[in-house]
Amino acid sequence: MKQSLVALMFLFSFTLVAQIMKPGQWRGDIHYDQRKVPLTFEIGYPTGETPEVTFVNGKERRVVKNATIEGDSIFIPLDPFDVEIRAKMAAMELTGVYRKYYRDLTIPFSAQFGKQRVAKKSLRPSPPIEKKWAITFSPETSGMSKGVGLFEQKNNVVTGTIMTQVSDYRYFEGILDGDSIKLSCFDGAHAFAFIGKKTAEGWSGDMIYDKGYSEPWVAVYDKEAELANPFEMVEIGEDQKPYYDLLGAGEGKDAVDPTEYEGKVLIIQLFGTWCPNSHDQTKYLVNWYQQKNDENIAILASSFEANYSQEYGLERLEKYQKANNIPYDMVLGGRLSKTGAAMPFPFMERIEAFPTLVILDKQGYVRYVHSYFNGPATGNYYQDFDRRFNEIIDSLLAE
Repeated sequence: MKQSLVALMFLFSFTLVAQIMKPGQWRGDIHYDQRKVPLTFEIGYPTGETPEVTFVNGKERRVVKNATIEGDSIFIPLDPFDVEIRAKMAAMELTGVYRKYYRDLTIPFSAQFGKQRVAKKSLRPSPPIEKKWAITFSPETSGMSKGVGLFEQKNNVVTGTIMTQVSDYRYFEGILDGDSIKLSCFDGAHAFAFIGKKTAEGWSGDMIYDKGYSEPWVAVYDKEAELANPFEMVEIGEDQKPYYDLLGAGEGKDAVDPTEYEGKVLIIQLFGTWCPNSHDQTKYLVNWYQQKNDENIAILASSFEANYSQEYGLERLEKYQKANNIPYDMVLGGRLSKTGAAMPFPFMERIEAFPTLVILDKQGYVRYVHSYFNGPATGNYYQDFDRRFNEIIDSLLAE
């Protein structure tokens, strides 16, 4: 009896130890085929036994308050995306997977306590870098595209973002080491790595997006570098109205009632619940709509989902609306497709990016299309969007 009691106490004490993850800074790694992409997070227990996980990307702090520990495992949902980290806990390390349910993709994940995102000891001296870069992705190929890098340097530490015409890559963080640059970003739905070497002309390297997916890039310093104006990329023409039945085609032809928007300035957002840039824009729209508080304004968000089925899409939309406290209308547009997202609009063959905004006047005619989104990581560009967006809405309200 005594031996059984001792064994039970030992098992109980082991379970308690196993259920505590060491508080403090952790360095995680997403294990793609070609390399590991590092990220940083902090573990805290502000309310007792429930862990709070804070992912750190430069200036950004992404807090996860609904992580759970079961036995020797931790589960970290990366809401509002359909993504989760699932890992076994040891005293100073984690081993597990980074699971993207919206793509049915599983990627190895590991983490170590007390490690930095990138080791900063024995770094080689590096020359100062300019704040603005003109970047070309996949140069000398038919898939070539342009980007603009916005970077800040403090000693060997570099932070910033990369803007493209499919939206920005959010918050990068990393180091300069002699003639090398190593940056990474983890936004919940993606883990990116931007690595390169100094060349006689500028810089060159590889951008790693996902498991088995990377592309080369070259860059030069250019303080005048710009992308196409997102408000001017689509030629609309006159007297263009959307096909409302196609906006909610994922639910059925009667999902949207156009009479609800008569006499109102209508903002249509084409987005996906899987998309971090869409989430940035959604947060902006929710805050803006609540502050504007004008009965002559309406917003209709139409989502286009990966790993598509109607059941999955409607479930994702319900969770997304609840998680973000979205007060305006949302419908399921259909399967993830830039061509499919453009079908409600007779003047477009495809949209350029998720998210895209389409703005209608009070008579129901399309007046503006905004083709990609410069989010909070882009600083002045984000502020420029806010200014121009408000000017447009105010002018349409005044008509």
